[in-house]
Parts: sequence; structure tokens; C-alpha cells
Amino acid sequence: MKTWLAAVLLPFLIAVVIVAEPLRPAAQTQYQPQAQLCVDGTGNTLCSKLPAYIGEDSRLGLTVGYNGLYGEPPRSAAEDVQTPFDNMAWQMFVALSWAADSTAKPPAQGLTAPGPRVWQTYTKVSALFGNSKVRAGCTQALALPKFYIGSDGNGKPAPNNEEYLQASTNLPLIDVNGNWTLFERRVNAIEASYLRAPQGLSAQTLTTRNGQLNFIKNNPKGAEFTSSASVADGKNGSIEIKAAWRVLDPAKDDASKYFTQNILLAVAGDLVSNGKPFCRSEKVGLVGMHILQRNPFVEKNKALLAQWIWATFEHVDNAPLAQAPCNVSNGCGDPGTPTYWINQPSCGPAAPVSGAHYSFYGPPQSGQGTNIAPQGPSGAKTQFPWNPRPPYAQGGTTPATAMPQAVRCWQIYPTTSALNTQWRNALGSVKSVFQNYMLIGTQWGGQLEPPTPPNPVPANAVPGMLSNMTLETYIQNYNGSNSSLPGPGSCVSCHNFATLVDGKTSANFSFLPGLVDPVATRSMIKTAR
Repeated sequence: MKTWLAAVLLPFLIAVVIVAEPLRPAAQTQYQPQAQLCVDGTGNTLCSKLPAYIGEDSRLGLTVGYNGLYGEPPRSAAEDVQTPFDNMAWQMFVALSWAADSTAKPPAQGLTAPGPRVWQTYTKVSALFGNSKVRAGCTQALALPKFYIGSDGNGKPAPNNEEYLQASTNLPLIDVNGNWTLFERRVNAIEASYLRAPQGLSAQTLTTRNGQLNFIKNNPKGAEFTSSASVADGKNGSIEIKAAWRVLDPAKDDASKYFTQNILLAVAGDLVSNGKPFCRSEKVGLVGMHILQRNPFVEKNKALLAQWIWATFEHVDNAPLAQAPCNVSNGCGDPGTPTYWINQPSCGPAAPVSGAHYSFYGPPQSGQGTNIAPQGPSGAKTQFPWNPRPPYAQGGTTPATAMPQAVRCWQIYPTTSALNTQWRNALGSVKSVFQNYMLIGTQWGGQLEPPTPPNPVPANAVPGMLSNMTLETYIQNYNGSNSSLPGPGSCVSCHNFATLVDGKTSANFSFLPGLVDPVATRSMIKTAR
């Protein structure tokens, strides 16, 4: 059986992610998956109900393990293992994007009403683990959300509040206007409750160092985040959100294409090129989002590990697709060829798209590769200093980087692409700005037949590789096989390194408990990736 599987799977290695243009019809195939617009059982109308599980999936009962995203695209719904997860991902994204004060209203109102969305009512991680050591004060009499870019007081950014360094590498992403990309994290009430008092025991809180040490004594197997008790109860498990934002320039950007908010951007003085803190009002647009939900163990679907379901979304205008991307037909090329991208920092030049205006890809620069990390000014106290005024990433008199040349390295899987078209059309029909976002992929815990060369990828999740261009720009192709390189471009493989404060007890795939020791957390995340 394994020999047969290997022969079938080898020619068609992994396709995970990417679509470049909005609302372009997916390539016609004999089988087309169907969007389930609501988890209520009908699936005919967009709704604000947040799903808790994928529901029935006959493919999950296979004893040989998942076929996953390898091999030929499915020829029928019975062969389609990916679509239930992708539909759940879209259902989560849409329900979380409903206006928080309009969840009882129909989609034409709930998805277009102004104000915070459901996920923006979730708890910020700083409310659980405390603020950064140094934050800028905001004296403006404006009732706006605050984005604190805090520090350790010695020129190093701290991860407690909002950030401008990607967790995967401790490197920033700069947009075409020369501004740093901003990141925020939130958790739902279920996860916040567990972090504060696992099993209701506040003495074992995971939000302090001493609490974690007490927890470890009584729970040597580690953390076990709350999931729904069963499929039948329909209750959600723990949810983590990570969002990426870019500062919009009214002279250059069309804000109507983005979900936006006005914020007070507060940057600690030791991170600013002139040494002075600032707090300034800015309009920011959503460009990326991770959604993680802890799923339950279900006997009939026991091949789905009781871990997390990971969904990641991006704005359609973030970046172009590479000319020779990794895809379902050719994997990532053959070793030794110019288009073999595994464990390479770049995946080649972008495919030309006439008239496109991207957020993270500017006019090509001579001799500059794609997805190359920025370099900070030599000898500066802060590796990536803030300019006191936009463009924020210029670092005073010494440019912090060349123009961004970010591209997508993985082409979207065919069934996910087809679903994207359907979901985005449904959102367009109610004139929602969220029609301008796309699902990059959905990953879940499962066991695969070990992948074989020439395109080895991690085998502890399906699909084996998944990354968000705004959140993991520089590691899209890394598989974690070489300790001298960044860690894997896979959500599950990376978060498998997450531990509690002792550095060895499992944190159940979440890096958040590490915020009790921000310096160690920053180091651990970089090492893990």
C-alpha cells in the first residue's frame, strides 16, 4: 500500500496557497467544490454563526492517513478532504468580520456596518500578560484604539503589545510607502479564561512565571487549551487571532478596498531615530489574518488530531505570485535546478501583472532578489528604528531597506481557489469590503505518508506547508530540515516548538504563554522558525 501511495503521490507534490488576482474564475475542472456559506446546515446565505468544527468528512476515516493536498485534485466530493476545512475557514472569517453590534442583522447590514468587528472585541494579549516595559504616552483627546510599539528600554522591541517584527524571524516587513507593517494578537473569552485559570485554578495561571511553575508541577504533560466538549454542543474552542495592518497613505492608497480603522500609533522613544517617543493618529488597513481554533477529539474523525485548525487570509493586493511557484503539478522543482525553492530565501521573480498596484511589491530593482529581509542601519542602537514621521521605516538619514520585493511562493490549491471565487462573490453581492480578502489555506493536525524527494515538506500537518506572506514573509520555502536555516514555513511545525516557562513542557502549540518572559520568548520564536 505504501509503495503504491508513493508512486501516486510523488508526481504531484504539494500545492498550498496562492491566488494573485481578485475575482478571477477558477480553472474549470470536472469537479467543483461548493461553498457552504453558513454552518447552520443550509449553507445558502452568509451568516454570523461561528463554526466550532468541520462537521462530517468521510475522507478522515482512511486508515492509511491523509492524502492531503498531494496528488491529483479530487474528482468528487467523496475524494475532497480539503474543502470542509476551507469552508470552515471562510465561515470563521466571515462570522468574525461581522460588525460586533450587528450580529443579529442580515449580511447586507452586518458585513457593511461601521465599527469594530467581532474579533476586535476579543482580549488583547497585553491584558493577560502585561504591557511592554516602555510605552509612549498618548495625550491626544481622541477615543481611538491604541497600537503600542513598546520596548525593553534599551532599544529592543518588546512583544507584549502590538509589534512590527514578525514572530517567525524577528524581522520587519516594509510596504511600498516605506512604512513598517503592524501586528496585533487577540484571544477569545474561552482562551483568556483558560490562560488566567486552567481548570479554574488561578494559582496555576499561565499568565505569570510563578503560576506556570505551579502548573508544571501538577500538569507534567503540559497545557491543553479548551476545545468544544463535543461536535454536538456546537460551542467554540479556544481561538487566537493574529492580524497584520499597514499604514494607508490617502495620496497613494484606495482605503475603500480595505477594512480600516483609525488608531493612535504610539512608539517608544528608544525605538525612534531621534530618541523621542511619539503618538500619532493613523488610518490602517487590514492586510493579513491568522485564525486558530482548538478542535475536539471525535471518534469517527479520529484521524484529525485534537490540536488546532489554522486558517490564514490575506488582502488580494498584497503581492504577486512568483513566475515559477511551487504548485500541485511540479512541487517546488527539482534539486539543482534554478527553480528549486525548498530552503531558499527567494522563489524567483514575480509573474508580471499589468496595471496591478501591490502593497508589498514595488518596481523591480536591479540585482535585488525577492523576499529578502531588510537590513537596518549599521551601528544603530535599534536594529530597525522608526522615523518620527511617515514614512516610518526610513530610519532617519540611513535607509533601513530597499523597496520591498515580496512575492508569493506557493500557488493556491485548485479547490481552495474555486471556493475563494464563490465566497468572494457572495461577499461582493452584499457590497462588503471583505470581498477583497482571500483564503490562503487551512491547515490541521494529521499524519501523512512521509513525503519523499525532490520536495520534502513537514509530515505532521495537512497541508505540509502553509504561511501568510504578511506574517511569515521570509520563510515560505523553509522546511525545518536544516538547523542553520530558519524554521519551517508551516504553522503546526513551527508552533510544535512552543513550551511553557521551563523551556520543555508543552504549551499546546501556543507561543502566548511565553510572554511571561518576553526576552526569552523573542529568542525562542526566532529559533523555532
